[in-house]
Amino acid sequence: MSIIKPALLHPERINHLSGANNYSWIHFRDGEKKLLAKPISYLELLLPDFIRVHKTALLNPAFITKLYQPPRRKMSGKVYMDTGDVFPVSRRRLQTVIDLLQRRDEAVTQIGVIRETSVGSEPEASTTASVFLVTEDENITPLLSQIVTSRKFEHQLHVSRTSTSIPDLLKPLPLRDYPSLLFLDARTAMLERLNTLQRLRIDKDLCRIPVILIVSPTDQQIINGYQHQANSVVTFPAVYPQMESTLERICQFWLRIVALPNATTTGMVA
Repeated sequence: MSIIKPALLHPERINHLSGANNYSWIHFRDGEKKLLAKPISYLELLLPDFIRVHKTALLNPAFITKLYQPPRRKMSGKVYMDTGDVFPVSRRRLQTVIDLLQRRDEAVTQIGVIRETSVGSEPEASTTASVFLVTEDENITPLLSQIVTSRKFEHQLHVSRTSTSIPDLLKPLPLRDYPSLLFLDARTAMLERLNTLQRLRIDKDLCRIPVILIVSPTDQQIINGYQHQANSVVTFPAVYPQMESTLERICQFWLRIVALPNATTTGMVA
């Protein structure tokens, strides 16, 4: 069964959605996040009461507290959520957003149209740390999911078959919500994975994410991985139990042993 409908079953629990290309994040009120392989335009159709303020943001109007209307028409506006999140309102959507908010009875008493900004407090950190996995190997996903969601690690696992959108998907997130670890399975789509790795490494914020590159056991692929600055390059044994053991040891090292920069530190992860 698709995970999309269950994820949207209780829209009152959703704070907002953010999208990048063909993927979208659902940001729940309790701090949990869920990644869906659907564009935000598709989810907009399933959530008709939500307001699209920008091409990358779909908001629950029940939690909008203020709308900033710019002094000049050619400037963008802003909306403020009760979590402290602030979202830009594109110029072409601004009047539509104002009209939608003012037409909603439940929003009229909550929304104030203001002409000067006062940035709200920082939203609370996500309650669940995450691990990303990009792979076409259906054997890895259940193994890694069982490991990272266990009481030993208590992480959420997000899975994608392609990596092209990963940098665009992660870039808008607060640094504290970056994944603790990213697995790129380069045994297929090697060039795509290396290109994604390169994009992550040249970004001053995304470069902090530890990347494990999974490759076929050839010297050239291993060399390519380290030349593109993967934190670790690993090859998987063909035997199923050994694969599980390898994944668990990787998680033990990167999620429990190694020291990583916090959200206020810049620079590349060594």
